Amino acid sequence: MSDKSNHSRERYLRPRAVVNESKDGRLHVRMEMPGVRRENLDVRIDNNELRVVGRRDLAEQKKYVLRERPEGSYFATYTLDETIDQSKIDAALEKGILSIILDMKEQVKPRTIQVRGE
Repeated sequence: MSDKSNHSRERYLRPRAVVNESKDGRLHVRMEMPGVRRENLDVRIDNNELRVVGRRDLAEQKKYVLRERPEGSYFATYTLDETIDQSKIDAALEKGILSIILDMKEQVKPRTIQVRGE
């Protein structure tokens, strides 16, 4: 029970994010998560929502002279519609940027139509 109350007191920040659609029908989500390690990330799909929680390791904090980055962990949710293939999602963390690739179902991906004739 105390674990739950400590969790509820934690301050969550919404990470800055950019979402692009590529020509091959994939959505690319990039989120800024400075100070978060891979083992402190929780990326999951729950009830058609993509949920991202990133926790900073507070044990490594030092005495700061200047600190312009706000305190807290990261939390974001995105509702996924029926066009996303939830079995084809990939995530990677590199240099404080979380990249998530969401693949669209084949029937909704853009495709080129061959034109017959002259």
